[in-house]
Amino acid sequence: MCFLLLLLASASFAANPFLDSLIAYAESHAPTAKLGISVRSVKTDSLILNHNGNEWFTPASTMKLLTTATALQSIPLDWAPKTLVHLEGIRRGKAFSGVLRLEGRGDPNISARYYPSALSALSFLTDSLKSKGIDTIRGVLDLDTTFFRGPRKPKEWRARFFNAWYGAEISPLSFNDNCVLFEMRPGEKDGDSVQITIIPDVGYVKVKNEIKTGGHHAKHKFDMDPVNPEFTFSGTIGTNVPLTTMVLPVRNPAAYFKAAFLKSLEDSGITYIEDSKVYRGIALDSVILIGPPLRSLLDEINQRSQNLHSESLLRNLGQHKRKEGSAESGIISTRLFLQNSQLQAEDFKIADGSGLSSQNSLKPNALTKLLAYMKKQRKGDVYYSSLAIPGVSGAGRRLAGTPFRDKIRFKTGFIEGVHGLAGYIAADNDTLAFAVYLNNAQKVRESLARDILDTLTTRIAKHHNDEVTQLEAGRKLWQEAIAIKTPNERINYFSNKLKNKPYFLGPTGEGRSIHPSFKPRVNFNEMDCMTYMEHALALAYSKNYESFFDLLQSIRYKDGIIDYNTRNHYLISDWAANNKFNVGGGTETFEKEIDKKNFFKDSTIDNSIVSIQYLPKAQAIIYADTVKFAKDTIFGVAILSDLPGLDAAHTGFVVNGKKKGLMMRHASQLKGKVIEQPLSEFLKTTKIKTPGIAFFRFREEG
Repeated sequence: MCFLLLLLASASFAANPFLDSLIAYAESHAPTAKLGISVRSVKTDSLILNHNGNEWFTPASTMKLLTTATALQSIPLDWAPKTLVHLEGIRRGKAFSGVLRLEGRGDPNISARYYPSALSALSFLTDSLKSKGIDTIRGVLDLDTTFFRGPRKPKEWRARFFNAWYGAEISPLSFNDNCVLFEMRPGEKDGDSVQITIIPDVGYVKVKNEIKTGGHHAKHKFDMDPVNPEFTFSGTIGTNVPLTTMVLPVRNPAAYFKAAFLKSLEDSGITYIEDSKVYRGIALDSVILIGPPLRSLLDEINQRSQNLHSESLLRNLGQHKRKEGSAESGIISTRLFLQNSQLQAEDFKIADGSGLSSQNSLKPNALTKLLAYMKKQRKGDVYYSSLAIPGVSGAGRRLAGTPFRDKIRFKTGFIEGVHGLAGYIAADNDTLAFAVYLNNAQKVRESLARDILDTLTTRIAKHHNDEVTQLEAGRKLWQEAIAIKTPNERINYFSNKLKNKPYFLGPTGEGRSIHPSFKPRVNFNEMDCMTYMEHALALAYSKNYESFFDLLQSIRYKDGIIDYNTRNHYLISDWAANNKFNVGGGTETFEKEIDKKNFFKDSTIDNSIVSIQYLPKAQAIIYADTVKFAKDTIFGVAILSDLPGLDAAHTGFVVNGKKKGLMMRHASQLKGKVIEQPLSEFLKTTKIKTPGIAFFRFREEG
């Protein structure tokens, strides 16, 4: 932490052993590649690490961070793309005659992504027509694609990209990501034709099947017609290969949409009769399909790196800001956003919205400045949460094995010879914006290049997170007690082992990136009464150390959800109750209403009523000096509070003394550390205004 502060205060990056170690690691594994590293403090907007940060790099899909940032700052959050069906003609009874105009306004999500099937969304439109009493349509289906301008195939993309799913053509009328899934199954014996299933099959795609059953593996290839939706498959698939799949793009996606719409009309029970001679007529009615909102588009782009979504968003951005749905208009809008935000527009060379073009270029320091800027904006949390989480959302298993995976949000980037990783790292007292790149990496194996960037990011996160050091300290403690089996013995061991740890009020919180507490979630350096109890119990209950962190959070927070509002703030009504620790035992009743509405400043939260049996202070002093628990027994003790709205003011562990009487282990503010002292002594000397004490019994299992 001190090293980070020194870095933030320093204006010179000439001598930085940590940065030198990162560079040496990358260059030892990829000596021919160009390395770029930029790490910036969000809090101060100052660079912490900088290697080639002001040089030009091809960003690949990390360019999407700019597209989504511009859209988020330029388009309302509740905006959503639309698809409309206009009836322009004459209505007679249940028959409509005229033009059915299908108007696309750039919704890339008419697929199985948010619906039961790819056709489900279209059925909303056709079922709506049916509900209007229409069962026959005679006329023409007119495809209105004027919402987007420019070529369906961006001229900046390499030609071979258009034969891959990630290079699907762009249209304001899109269906099933403008792709089709082929399932291939071998025949019963060698020489049989392979069965090819088209999903979804709307009668648009044509297949020439030349694949035969044979061999022991799937060895096949495909050819695509450059203009028409025609595919030729050849090769062999062995009988031991039950299923092979392939996702490929279609040509002319608007025509694909039309075929799907016709299939949906049929499924809805509407007869369509094509007749080009019908009278167009006036606009009679329209039905509208509203797609998922902007927030969903951001998630799809930044987590799963969907190029079609990003390019559609860029053109929608152009429409929203400049009334022209073209890539050029979207790029101009992006540049204006950078200029208006006082970001370095000249440090971005923008060729598209997805990063698929090799003509895109940026300076890593400019990207981290953009990321730092976005994190501070009103909608910054939406932007932050749209990025991938290691092992949870987007980008597969990237960075999933790190011990602090919940501290990283990231966006990947890859095209041939180019690898990038950028996003945020929650660090000590700050959030870091980072961007790391390998360019000219054609000679570096793809998996190795990914590992290099993941390792660099992991080391940066570790270097700026004391929480990782704390987890390592906890592992050593846990391993020392591996032979101790029963919960009581383990609680006794760890509560004793943590004696003499310095006292500090509120040493842990909700984490570096969660308001209002930016303190770490685990801290063995210093403790208060509650966090002392929590750390000891989590160590005791953990069957393996990998479960320690999550178990610690489940003790501290209701249902383990890390947030200020879910924290067990009140010892009896929240902490003991949610952890199923049985509180009570005494001669009198302690009853009080806990005013949570006032504490949380939230009228929707219900107050709690605490009603338990307790020992009055005078009786408790006598009891503590005379009683002895059964062997190896350990209890918790709640020091009850006289203050309004508070159930307990202090807590600790209670164990047998060497002779008679009970000893209290607790993090003492008065002594400045975790101590063990006679419980009666504590009760006689404490300055806490307390009516008495209540014991609580711990669970037998974690």
